[in-house]
Amino acid sequence: MGKCKDVTRLLSDALDRRLSPGEWLAIGVHLPVCSGCRNFRKQIALLRSASQEVSGGERVTPDEPQD
Repeated sequence: MGKCKDVTRLLSDALDRRLSPGEWLAIGVHLPVCSGCRNFRKQIALLRSASQEVSGGERVTPDEPQD
């Protein structure tokens, strides 16, 4: 699997489960060098925000480390 495919999968997985520190590390190392994956992360954040607004502000994802 390519690096971008791995990172986008992890970013998607983070919506359903808590990622391990190693998984967050892999994401953190890759994002600074890949604009495509950074854009994917922004899109996921936008979708998450919209879904929270529709659900009345109820948190619908596990906690993730803040940048």
